[in-house]
Amino acid sequence: MFKLLISLLCVIGVSVVSAADLVVIHSNTTQFPKGLLLDNYTPISLFSPAQITVVFSNGSVKTLAGPYQGELTEPFSVHKADPNLVSTLAQLLTKKGNVYRTTVPTSKDVWLVDVSTPKRYYCVEPSQNVTLWLPEKQTRRASTMLIKHKPTDTAVKVKWPARKMTLDWPRIKMPIHYGDTYTVEITNRSNSVFKKLILYQLPKHLPTDSHKVVWMVGRGCIPQANLLLASLR
Repeated sequence: MFKLLISLLCVIGVSVVSAADLVVIHSNTTQFPKGLLLDNYTPISLFSPAQITVVFSNGSVKTLAGPYQGELTEPFSVHKADPNLVSTLAQLLTKKGNVYRTTVPTSKDVWLVDVSTPKRYYCVEPSQNVTLWLPEKQTRRASTMLIKHKPTDTAVKVKWPARKMTLDWPRIKMPIHYGDTYTVEITNRSNSVFKKLILYQLPKHLPTDSHKVVWMVGRGCIPQANLLLASLR
């Protein structure tokens, strides 16, 4: 399941991190920086206004705010512990120059597919429709969108109404084949946008949003994984 993720981490030069119980994902104190690996028996001492958020090896998330003194107790969860989960998140947060840290998403909604940028890989929830997104400044005029399925050369053309920032994928005319390459071209009288797009559907069995972050990074959905990780509290 994580073969692509392992390849990505090798490319960016990430070393293997030893197993741990939890990882710091948000912090406003240098005492516990992002990416720091800890165990359940590490004594924690926080003074106001210090605050940290951690992810445990079962995917649970916990936020602590000072004043706090004691150990980090793992919240009860029916999900099994996976040391690779916290070690992977630590690698993503601490590796200098990591594409994960430097990629800034445009849309603030995790699951919107931004067709205004050249970013190719996007992940979608199995329970949601694929929704395409354009920034407001690019929707001042009505446009025409041409979607082409590269393996079969099948194409469909639809209207993108003016002042409408989102548009559902035309599933009836263009069924989605996850993992295949599509081209999306949006044109009007003053502007043209073209990109290649590959969509991946998250498996239903991923137990927590923490697991989703790791899976998404493995498929190259970096801006979305960035947004989802930022939302964990």
